[in-house]
Amino acid sequence: MNPGPLLAVQDESDRRKLLLIDDSEIVLAYEAALLSAAGFDVRAVSTLRSFQHTLSTWKPHLIVTDLYMPEMNGADLCQWLRQQVTTARIPIVLCSSAPDAELQEVARAVGADAYVSKQEGLEQLPERLSALCDEILW
Repeated sequence: MNPGPLLAVQDESDRRKLLLIDDSEIVLAYEAALLSAAGFDVRAVSTLRSFQHTLSTWKPHLIVTDLYMPEMNGADLCQWLRQQVTTARIPIVLCSSAPDAELQEVARAVGADAYVSKQEGLEQLPERLSALCDEILW
């Protein structure tokens, strides 16, 4: 009797943990769905308070932040994270609809590890973040 194809079960400890922050609930839900479907362990938040709470209870491998948010923009958030002992070494990716040249300049100026343009579509996000994780983390 053939039990059918075996499903690979990914150990929780092997999953790449991403913390997303974006003030757009629609974009946040879409990014979280794309990344979860690609096998990432995703926590998605839309406020600075939720972001700080999540960081106090869960340690991500990678932080992805929108650049333009009302409470604190992604550039300031990146600089703040780099100054904190607990988050200084966590890779940070800026994700924005800003023009590529601006996004690249801001990422370099604030110490972000990478950037992803929303102008090119978010469908590439899982692949780009997987490649970044392979390069930086594993």
